Amino acid sequence: MLIYAHRGYSAKYPENTISAFKAALPHVDGIELDVQLTRDGRLVVIHDETVDRTTNGSGFVKDMTLRQLRLLRTESGERIPTLEEVLVLIEPSDVTLNIELKTDQFDYEGIEYLTWLAVTEFKLEERVVFSSFNPDTLVRLRDVAREARIAVLTGDGHPRLVEFVERVGAEAVHAQPEFIGTRDAAMMREQNRLLRLYTINDPSELPDMTGVDAIMTDEVERFQSKSRH
Repeated sequence: MLIYAHRGYSAKYPENTISAFKAALPHVDGIELDVQLTRDGRLVVIHDETVDRTTNGSGFVKDMTLRQLRLLRTESGERIPTLEEVLVLIEPSDVTLNIELKTDQFDYEGIEYLTWLAVTEFKLEERVVFSSFNPDTLVRLRDVAREARIAVLTGDGHPRLVEFVERVGAEAVHAQPEFIGTRDAAMMREQNRLLRLYTINDPSELPDMTGVDAIMTDEVERFQSKSRH
């Protein structure tokens, strides 16, 4: 079972910050993060559509330029990172990067192409998995990136999930533990597709892990990856 750090080592460091990603690197096989688009078309790593919860500012990411966003600070005094900054950090390691395209509220125009471009510039195509709750995003990504690794995000499954996974050629489904035991989960296993579960923070809450490839957790050191130790 592989371990992915959910928004970095977010149990001990502010989520989606460079310090959270750095702290996670020695302990994990993968890092999950969220990407949104600024008003001037820059890729920034932040989970919410607004900056209110995680910084000392307020307002929508989509309404701010990168320069305006960089003036804000997290509670630890850090800036919101750009995707490129995280790619620089990840590149020398061997971890997988899971980029969630946060297009479930705002359909950021061109985000799929820009993200793919950034990943190819760092030659990290084979180490990056793209995911999204927005099916249109994954269809567009597949259109611009024939070889992209794609995962379909769901909660506990949804109608026509299997059909959609086949349509976009997804390698995996990222789901909550409740997805285990569903007919769709069994179908994924039959098709040799991967299943990664989010977000599990207590080892005692692990479900039956048969057919599960990875879990995402905020508590990375509570699940020391077998592949690393």
